[in-house]
Amino acid sequence: MGTPEHKLVQDVSTRWNSTYHMISRLLEQRWPVTATLSDPATQRGKQYLDLKSDQWTLLEELAQALQAFECATVYLSGESYVTVSALPPLVKGLLKSTHTSYETTPVQAFHGAASKETTARWSGEVTFTDDKQSKQIIAAALHPRFLKLKFLTPEERFSFQNKVHALALQHMDRNTGNQDATASAEKGSPNRRTVSVLDSLLGSDSTDSDNSEEDAHNQKIRNEVLMYFGEQPLSKTESPLSWWKSNEARFPALASLAKSFLCIPATSTSSERLFSAAGNIASKKRASLTPEHVYCVFLCTLIVGKDGLFFLVLDFEC
Repeated sequence: MGTPEHKLVQDVSTRWNSTYHMISRLLEQRWPVTATLSDPATQRGKQYLDLKSDQWTLLEELAQALQAFECATVYLSGESYVTVSALPPLVKGLLKSTHTSYETTPVQAFHGAASKETTARWSGEVTFTDDKQSKQIIAAALHPRFLKLKFLTPEERFSFQNKVHALALQHMDRNTGNQDATASAEKGSPNRRTVSVLDSLLGSDSTDSDNSEEDAHNQKIRNEVLMYFGEQPLSKTESPLSWWKSNEARFPALASLAKSFLCIPATSTSSERLFSAAGNIASKKRASLTPEHVYCVFLCTLIVGKDGLFFLVLDFEC
């Protein structure tokens, strides 16, 4: 039949995308499955498992509808590249994909429910408001590929540039304050010039000088933010971390801010792989184990009894 020789896949209740893999594999093996169930040698009690034409059509449309969610899930679960910055544009893209029209009523209902649930789950994280700081949008703004913030309206982009400017000022002031405090502790408190009451009322020269330095610092950060958002977006093949390393001298304030946000993982998938028992057994350092041995080792778990003793549970079938 020219079909790849693959086994069918079962879905797992704790991993939604396993349903997508199950449907995709079943569609791939449609004709071998149909031929097997139609074979006279197959028990009559099994022949009813063959799907009807409209059911196959439903699965085809459902697989197409789930593909966008599968792609987003896999991308956000990565650990070798920046992920959190991609969350806002991905959510906008998923919502756009739910507007695709389908023939079958169940898939249309699924798209409506998926759009509603996605909006309810992620609207707070990917929607900009003046009174809320969204780490996902900040990370997207500091990602050179998404710096144009196309998932926001023009008014929101302008307001968000002001938000980034304020954050960069706070971040630089915090770092400068820590450095000044350390330097003062090492050198001791400097002698302060006595300022008369009249000077304080009229405004001393030192106060004017401080204000002038603060205004110059503020304007420097403002120019840096405007210059950054005027840059050309990064291509898909280039790394944002390498870009920031090369342009740190041009954007020192934003580069320091980017280090604080681009390191955030979008999901907990990496942590689950690292700290789960099955993930530890099947990791690369134990890659020589066969699936059967992984199963056996995983069943050798320690269980704490009521009396505080440890019991080793073994599966003797291994």
